[in-house]
Amino acid sequence: MNYFENQKLLAPYDFSKFSQSAIDTAMKIAGKNENVTVLHVVDPSPLYGYSGDMGMELGAGRVLDLPNVDLAAEIDADHQAQALKMLHGELGDARHHGLNYDTIVDEPAHGIAAYAESNEFDLIVLPSHGRTGFKRLLIGSTAERVVRLAHCPVMVLRL
Repeated sequence: MNYFENQKLLAPYDFSKFSQSAIDTAMKIAGKNENVTVLHVVDPSPLYGYSGDMGMELGAGRVLDLPNVDLAAEIDADHQAQALKMLHGELGDARHHGLNYDTIVDEPAHGIAAYAESNEFDLIVLPSHGRTGFKRLLIGSTAERVVRLAHCPVMVLRL
């Protein structure tokens, strides 16, 4: 038996092979799939005309107009519903039976940490790098921020 068996584990999922490995690891650690929640965070910044690293994106040498907030909220909700449907589609086989799924709209690192805290998770399991690849030499920027922000232990998998 391990310390986190029968504890609540959170496995963020960005549809990359790396995050799939993190889900597999979380399932092994948890002892049963019902103790694992797979979370996809819909990052709204591209939807609002912002890039993750540069602030407002520039188009043809000018600052892009701010989108209609109501329209952006609809887009966020649509992305969230689509992501949840995709989660069930990709992880709908018998091996993943019993997993819990959720999506939120937030900046990924802050969203993961806040979700884990508000839902009282005991461990976050995530890969060192996600779908953006090797942005940092040793650890991905999202994983690094989750480690700093999280209220609970974080297991960062070197993949």
